[in-house]
Amino acid sequence: MGRHATPITLAPEERTELERRVRARTSRQQEALRARIVLRAARGERNSAIAASLGCARHTVQHWRDRFAAGRLAGLRDRPHCPPPRVYGPDVQAQIVLLACQKPADLGWGGQTHWSIEDLAQYIREHPELGLGSPSKSTVGTILQAAEIRLARL
Repeated sequence: MGRHATPITLAPEERTELERRVRARTSRQQEALRARIVLRAARGERNSAIAASLGCARHTVQHWRDRFAAGRLAGLRDRPHCPPPRVYGPDVQAQIVLLACQKPADLGWGGQTHWSIEDLAQYIREHPELGLGSPSKSTVGTILQAAEIRLARL
């Protein structure tokens, strides 16, 4: 059994604003698409018909229909995107930088004189007792780059 579409009824000022967004030359394409979706939903069109005519997915139509019903015009704005929480906080990053500044041979890592990013990441992964997790090569590289550490120059 399919989900029923949220019915949309527009106030005259909302219809005017949505039509302005569709016609405006300076509107972002996302804003114009959202306005078109809501205007067609207000005419009573089905989500699948709206999606087919606008060239988008049915769940996109349902999403913006629901967002408009819940928040009216404000619901059509983009929400802020929060970055994911840091997996490796400042303490762990400082310990990785400290490790990078030590000679690999002093830590029992082969007969090397310098770390490579890949070797440092592998050393950290092979030594869980350090409590640094298991960062990827690119994560170690990003941490060292942020600290302005160049392994070849140490």
